[in-house]
Amino acid sequence: MAKILYVEDYEAQRDFMVWLLELCGGYEVDVACNGEEGVKKVREWHPDVVLMDIRMPGQIDGIAAIRQLRNGPDTVDIPIIAISAWGGFEYKALKAGADLYLAKPVPVDELFAAINRHLRQPSLSQGAFLGSAVERA
Repeated sequence: MAKILYVEDYEAQRDFMVWLLELCGGYEVDVACNGEEGVKKVREWHPDVVLMDIRMPGQIDGIAAIRQLRNGPDTVDIPIIAISAWGGFEYKALKAGADLYLAKPVPVDELFAAINRHLRQPSLSQGAFLGSAVERA
């Protein structure tokens, strides 16, 4: 089962994304609420993909967290998908080392397609179960 770390400061967004990724995508999901915690969890847990919010409180925002992960020997190759509701961060996120930038709100099919493109082994999330589960939500 593919492991995804979602780094997001907004609790309701974290809860929804965990539900979506676990139930509809079949992924193992962990969360972090800021950049510091996100960097720490990536180093300890070694997820297959990181979904990184950009604007977060604390010493380390998403851009700084991406830079730190790209400079770590054990984290340099982990795919990072930057996600933000704030405009103007795409260039900064990609320059910092993100593999992809998605603007919120991200359509569900686009999110799963992006995750699967960055996984070494695609999950089962592209099946009919995804559409029926999202419709029920």
